[in-house]
Amino acid sequence: MLMTSTKTIAVSESVWERLKEIMKREQAGSLNEVVARLLEETSGVPSSRFGIHKKLRPRLTQAEHEEITRDSH
Repeated sequence: MLMTSTKTIAVSESVWERLKEIMKREQAGSLNEVVARLLEETSGVPSSRFGIHKKLRPRLTQAEHEEITRDSH
């Protein structure tokens, strides 16, 4: 995933601990990856749309996603 800039966010201690637990459980390489996965899971795209390769989800930027889905709305 290409990152153009980084941002800092504040979370409570309990959320921080939960994110670290998810990172360990999911074997994510970073907290950024954890947050990205959580956002992807809640984006409303059912995993069934990815068929047999559902774990190989494409990594799209917001602009790419909007361009692809523009005609479907």
